[in-house]
Amino acid sequence: MAVSEQGFVVIGAQSVSFAITNLRTMDIIEQGQYPVAIGEDIFAAHEIEPDTVDALVLALQMIGQVLADYGVRETQVVGSHSFYEAKNAQFVRDQILSRTGWTLQPLTLSQESFFRTQAVLAKFPHFEAVTQTGTLLIDISSGTVELTAFNGGEFGFSRNLSIGPLRVFEVMSDLQRSVPNYVEVMRDYIDSMLVDFMRLLPRDVHYPNMVLMGSALSLFETLIPTGERTVETDSEGLAMIYHEVTHASDQYLSDQYGLTPTQTAQVLPTVLLVYRLVKNLHSERLWISNLKLLDGLQVNWAVAAGSKAVTIDPTKEILISARNLADRYQVDVRHRESTVTFALQLFDRLHRLHGLGRRERLLLEIAATVNDIGSYIDTHKHYEHSDYIIQASELMGLTAAEQRMVATIARYHSSDTPQTDLSDLHELNSKRRLVIAKLSALLRVADSLDASRQQKIAKIRVSVQPDKVLLTATASDDVELERWTLRRKGQFFAAVFGLPIELKGRTRL
Repeated sequence: MAVSEQGFVVIGAQSVSFAITNLRTMDIIEQGQYPVAIGEDIFAAHEIEPDTVDALVLALQMIGQVLADYGVRETQVVGSHSFYEAKNAQFVRDQILSRTGWTLQPLTLSQESFFRTQAVLAKFPHFEAVTQTGTLLIDISSGTVELTAFNGGEFGFSRNLSIGPLRVFEVMSDLQRSVPNYVEVMRDYIDSMLVDFMRLLPRDVHYPNMVLMGSALSLFETLIPTGERTVETDSEGLAMIYHEVTHASDQYLSDQYGLTPTQTAQVLPTVLLVYRLVKNLHSERLWISNLKLLDGLQVNWAVAAGSKAVTIDPTKEILISARNLADRYQVDVRHRESTVTFALQLFDRLHRLHGLGRRERLLLEIAATVNDIGSYIDTHKHYEHSDYIIQASELMGLTAAEQRMVATIARYHSSDTPQTDLSDLHELNSKRRLVIAKLSALLRVADSLDASRQQKIAKIRVSVQPDKVLLTATASDDVELERWTLRRKGQFFAAVFGLPIELKGRTRL
């Protein structure tokens, strides 16, 4: 079998799904899923029970046999964020490794959001045309709901809420037997969780379109004809579903739509959530899609493999997410853009010194974008505030380790010098510490080149000489402050790369 064919496995809250994909053509060779309800254990007891672990391992072993029958050589196995909410997640992960040989890769919420967005961008029909007007992508999994806004054909921002239907059902299950107005109480609970998201929406943007997707859309997926990826309906169609669900018994829903008991329990919170969003945003058109996290993994892997079947830019949404974070904390836009420009120029022109690749270049661009967000809290030691804000924020598309790296790079962009070898960052391996050191050194230099915050330097020329790195600046005014700042902040550059760095200014008349 050709090496272009890749296996993918996703352990979600309700099932283990898999696919074998030809990355060259994006054709699905085989796919399927096995129901394993780990979410019921996690949201009720906060850990995965031994019997559930056995069922999970059995499902993985059966999937492994299918992949082996097809001759798949490489498989990406990931656990959703819900999996890692279990107190014993690491123990279960180790059992999976010992019993199947597969190493389970964790996903952060921001990664899951990124992969699902990639799936929609690559596979949703006419998505760019649909999103020319305000569009809200609602990804509903058992434990969480990801709300992603688009407008003008561009990604806007995303927000993750812990109101997945299975989680809501488990949290409120006691009320169902004790209150007569259970539907109203659940509606109020969902509304209370939506308040912060509604507050973040731009006031001048209308959202007439909604796209529903996710693993918890059991009821809605029955409305998608076989072979179709999406169907379009309207708010009136949703109103009919809402009226039916809020007045029907669980037995009726189970019989009418062929749902399992677990799926039936999620119907009411799912429909309430969608209906309340439609009402609050005055949405008119709804698309129901069967795209899932698994589709996004395939798209992302194909892009990384250089497949010509996928034409989207995977970094675009990541950088927009970083700029949104910077805007939220009112970072000086002109200084930010200047710092990003210089940082990338230094990275590109000093490649022989640092030897880093495209992913590290992206991390530098993100760090240069968000490094000053801590000034919103306090300009005194703002870099320390930047560190914890970045770690606590949702930066789309980054792994947990990468987000930690960006936060650390932002912290050390200032003159607050870390230990030279960053050995105090014991939670990161030596390779990542070295990357942090190199990117921090480059960011310090870039930040120094606009020390006056007046964008005096229009462009720079970079020259690597035997005994130093020389920057020649074309400037609109005197750059003595920038030169003085670089002498202080450039000491870390010299320690990392073994060459001092100097700035020579040339005033443009």
